[in-house]
Order: sequence, then structure tokens, then C-alpha cells
Amino acid sequence: MAVHKMNNPELMPSTDKDRDINIWDFTMLWAGMTINMGAFTMGAQLYPGLSPWTIIGAILAAYAIVTTILILAGDIGLRYGIPFTVYIRGCFGYQGAKIPAAFRAIPACFWFGFQTWVAAVAIGKVLELWIGYSNTTILILIFGVLQVVNAIYGMKAMAKFDWVAIPALTILIGLVTFWLLDNNNATIGDVLAAPSLNDGSFWFAVMAIAGIWITMGLNSPDMTRKLERSRDHSSKNFFIRNRKPFFAQISGLIVIGSGILMVGMIGGILTGTWDPIEIVLNSMSSPIVLILSMITIAFAQWSTNTVANLMPSALILMNVFPRLTFGQGVSISGAIGLLMMPWVFADNLLWFSVITSGLLGPVAGIMLTDFYLLRRGQLNVDDFYNPQGPFVYQNNYNLRAFLVYGLSFICSLVFIDLAFFVGLVVSVLGYYVIMKPIVRPAGVNAVPAKS
Repeated sequence: MAVHKMNNPELMPSTDKDRDINIWDFTMLWAGMTINMGAFTMGAQLYPGLSPWTIIGAILAAYAIVTTILILAGDIGLRYGIPFTVYIRGCFGYQGAKIPAAFRAIPACFWFGFQTWVAAVAIGKVLELWIGYSNTTILILIFGVLQVVNAIYGMKAMAKFDWVAIPALTILIGLVTFWLLDNNNATIGDVLAAPSLNDGSFWFAVMAIAGIWITMGLNSPDMTRKLERSRDHSSKNFFIRNRKPFFAQISGLIVIGSGILMVGMIGGILTGTWDPIEIVLNSMSSPIVLILSMITIAFAQWSTNTVANLMPSALILMNVFPRLTFGQGVSISGAIGLLMMPWVFADNLLWFSVITSGLLGPVAGIMLTDFYLLRRGQLNVDDFYNPQGPFVYQNNYNLRAFLVYGLSFICSLVFIDLAFFVGLVVSVLGYYVIMKPIVRPAGVNAVPAKS
């Protein structure tokens, strides 16, 4: 199959040779993404509007939703080796797919910039202790460049970094939790019994937490297309076929991710602030402990940014500008993230996450409806790369899909506390009804990814 000018070689179906990520690397990548200060901050900002037990319930509900979407979407990459930005050509048209993909890139760049800023501030505190001087702007640039360089070398290099970083980060975060409790003369029981205002919304909290990861729910095929295939990868049993991603996401996302949010909640309850830097500064009296804590905060951002933010946005840019290399896509994504200066909006992360879930929830609904309900999981992969194929629709835009998408997003804004749920449900029902007359499964002649 020749590579047409609209297709970047990096976006072509992955071959068996390309699938060089094993289950343990995959688990570490997910653990690396979930250990981040965005989630920590989210956990802290939910209190005192909600009680600790309500926050824990919201965390578990959100991760159950996100994991379900991750597994469902990931099956596309696992079976056919095509990334998110290519698959949605079948939903929105060859050119139309660039629009929802761009919406996906916005939060990726935003979170890259925000987390790079958090890391720079943390490293700055260490430098102030050591040499009495720090420059946040310079540190943002240096830390941003280091992450970009790591991401350029691909998922394997990101996994190697995580193999070193994650065990150390897990231990240090556990120690930070212990020091927080010890320095505030508190126990876990005291934290769970902390009084709250109870003026927050449980479902708003679920949407805020899920909004962090709904972005990666869309890009789940980008990761699974690099995962080593097991002997039963072609099994008709969905759960057998996806047991590796399920194990990795239970271990790396739900267990580690829930823990980070809960540590953030503990810090917020005990110190009265959501800022992880301030929480550490107010709780750690020992200079050595303070330095270790700041280094933990900095490298937690690195382990998240490369896979969750730089890689997806780079693939999206390469779909829009096929001549870009992966390295160029990563570099541009990083630059955009820093130019957005997302730290200016640090006090409103909950709202940003909820709006993100309303913006991208309908994309998830459309994509999953297209794959499971209309195509029944049967694809002809060549169709997604053929500019004269079946996804031309109306001048390469599927206006039906955009009608459903617009309606779903408006409905999600009307019912903001249920933004993701409303957007998802409306998009599933609307897309199924409006596209059923014209979408057919590829059937037994579906073309699998070439190996």
C-alpha cells in the first residue's frame, strides 16, 4: 500500500515488528501517567465541598468509567494497529477528522505546560535551598526540552524512564503521605472523619476526575497498537483478547491513580491548600526530606507528560501536517503547551477538566458506536488510508457526525454536572440513528494490519 500525501508513515498500521512494548512496560507507562500533580491537585480541590468518603466514591466511579472506555477503544489499536487520529476518519471524514482531533490536542498541550510548570517550581525550590537562586522561566524551558527529547525516542524510551522513576516515586509518595500525617499529628481515620461543607456535586467530581483521563481514553489505540500481541490476540472473546491492557490499567491506572488522588485529598484536608508545592513546604521540616519531595514532584510530571500529552498531540499534528516527523510533532506540541501558559488557570482545573469531558465525551461516544454498534468490530484498514475511499462523505467531511457532535456538546453544557454522561449518551444514540443507514461492517474480507 503506497503512502499517500495525507498519510504520515508514523500513522500507518503497526506491524508485529512495531509492537515492541511488553505487558510490564505497558503497566509502567500507565503507572507513570497516573503519578502526576494534576491528579494530586484535583484530589485536594474537591475538599471541602465534598466529604472524604464521597471523594473516594467519586474517584472509584470515575476510574471505572475511564477504564471501560480505555479497554473498548484500545481494542481498535490491538486488533488493527491504527491510531485514534486515523480511525476517526471513518466517523468524521478524511479531512473532518482533523477537527475533533484538534480538540483532543488542546488539553494534551495544556496539561503538558501545566505539569512542566509544577516541575519547574519544585526544582526551583531545591535550587533555592542549595544555591539561594532560582529562575522559574529558565527551568520551565530546560525541563520542557528534557521531556521532549525523551519523548522523541518513542514509547520504548518512555517505558525505560518509567522503570527507573516509578518505583522511586511510589516509595517517595508513600513517605510524603506518612510525613504529612505525622507532622500534622493526624491519622487516616482523622482524615476520613474531616468535616466538609457538603455543597459540592458528586457527579461533578466524577466528571472532573474522568475528564483528566477521557483524553487518554480516545488515544488508547495509540498505545495498544504498540503492545506485543499474545498468541490469542485474534480470539473472538473480547476479554481474553484484552487481558493484557486490562491488567495494566487495573494496576497502573486504578490502583496507582486512585492512590495519587487520595494523597492529594489528604494533603488538601491537612493543609487547607491544593498546591502540592505549598503542601510540601508547609509539612516538611527536614531539608533533605523537602528536597526529596520536590524531586518527586518534578519527575512525576515527566513520567506523565511524555506518554499522556506529548505523544498523542504529536500524532494529531502529523495527521494535519503529514510531512512532519514524530520528533517535530513532539517539539511543536511541547512549544504550544508552554506558550499556552496554563499555570495562569491553576485555580480552575476542576472546571477545565469538566469542560474537557463535555468536549471529548461525544467523540468517544461516536468512535465507540462506529466501531462496535455499526461496524461490529470489522474493518477494512485500507479504507482509512485511501483518500478516494468510503469516508469521503460530503467533500471529506461527515456532516451527520458533526451535527451529532454539536448537539451532544450543547447538551453536555446544559447539564454541566453530568457533562460527560450526557454528551456520551446523546452521541451514542444520535450517531447510531443517523449513520445506521449508510455504515456497514467490512465482514469477512476485513483487512488486518500487515505483519
